[in-house]
Amino acid sequence: MTHVLRFDSARAGDAPRWAAGVRVSTDGSQVTAALVAAGGSGMGLRPRVVEAVAAPLPSSVAGLLGAVDGPASGLKPSELTEAILAVRSQLAELGASVVESLLAQAGLPPGRVLAVGVHDPGLWSSPHGAQVSCMSLCDAAVLAELSGQNVIDAFPARDLARGGQGGPVTPLAQWVLLRHRIEHRLLVDLGRTVRVTYLPPESSGPCGTPVLCFDVGPGTRLLDLLARRLSEGRHPFDPGGSLAVQGRRIEALVEHWLADPYFRRPLPRWHPRGVRPERFLVEAVQMAIDRGWSIRDLLCTATHFVARSIGLAVRHRLPDGVKIDEVVLAGGGQQNGMLLRELAAELPDVSLVRIADLGIDSDALEPACIAILALFHVDQVPANRPEITGAEVARVLGRLTPGSPQSWQRLLAQMGASRPEVRPLRSAL
Repeated sequence: MTHVLRFDSARAGDAPRWAAGVRVSTDGSQVTAALVAAGGSGMGLRPRVVEAVAAPLPSSVAGLLGAVDGPASGLKPSELTEAILAVRSQLAELGASVVESLLAQAGLPPGRVLAVGVHDPGLWSSPHGAQVSCMSLCDAAVLAELSGQNVIDAFPARDLARGGQGGPVTPLAQWVLLRHRIEHRLLVDLGRTVRVTYLPPESSGPCGTPVLCFDVGPGTRLLDLLARRLSEGRHPFDPGGSLAVQGRRIEALVEHWLADPYFRRPLPRWHPRGVRPERFLVEAVQMAIDRGWSIRDLLCTATHFVARSIGLAVRHRLPDGVKIDEVVLAGGGQQNGMLLRELAAELPDVSLVRIADLGIDSDALEPACIAILALFHVDQVPANRPEITGAEVARVLGRLTPGSPQSWQRLLAQMGASRPEVRPLRSAL
């Protein structure tokens, strides 16, 4: 288990409520957990990340995840069923272990935690002509039994039931955690897929100017694939952008990529597995062969392309009249010096800061937002918005599984004392 960061819990305010969040990464490489202390309630939460841990997924679990979620696993139906059941059980056991370590490092008694939110890649199904569905891969009942904690999971399910995409589920939690009193912020996740979240100032959001979140386009996954090809497998990624700077930008290829129909799709735009980079890579490699471009040229051009796509999204996809004051960077791509330099050139009048500059480790961001989603559930606050997920109406997200009798009674008392926002009857239909 790796200790990521720690804050003084006394700074979280008087008599805070505590929640934990557990996040299994989309690529199945690691599990992260965060402990959040929050004053206030609902959209008025004042959360602080108090502790966070990260741990690699054991190879056995990662392998099972790959088999379950692979496009062509080659498993027989009975073998696939056994693999899914094994993943659910092992993720629950791992989740209980991570939560135990998290609380031990924070020095917080387990009885102080109201609930544990859990979010994993899920098993998604999209049959033609039928409604998309998602099954959580962590067994909430097993996690509740092992940890004694109340568990809230399956956040995409209710959104899907109301015609939404099933995500992204964390934008409102991100707003609560990262909002600024007067500044317009943009969270840019430089991950395998680039995703941006527009965070209006506290003075005008979230009910005035809407929070927005959408997939911009391919991110570090595209750069990683090119770096592996260039280094013949020696480098799994481009360290600091040092390989890309050795090439030249091919403007014709940047324009070719930006002409892809993907960039004309209207919002909301999101996919649980992000943007597959292969659609941009295969044709580009053939163009490089035909025109004598090197792999270094492709990598350099791809870095420019990622930055350009973000710049275009900021200029053309945000609400009219919005001027971004600060871009907050998260994800592995924030370590790529060349990418950051090109992004700064795309957004010359905007301040760029890393998420760590705001006191939150990059690995802690997502599980902290899952913990906030758990508190939203307790406070009966809808956490999805039609402009973000495409759902017909906003709904309270998550499925609650009781923990020990003592934990359950504490949570019932908390939920009974909450005062959910009064909303028009038509919005509840």
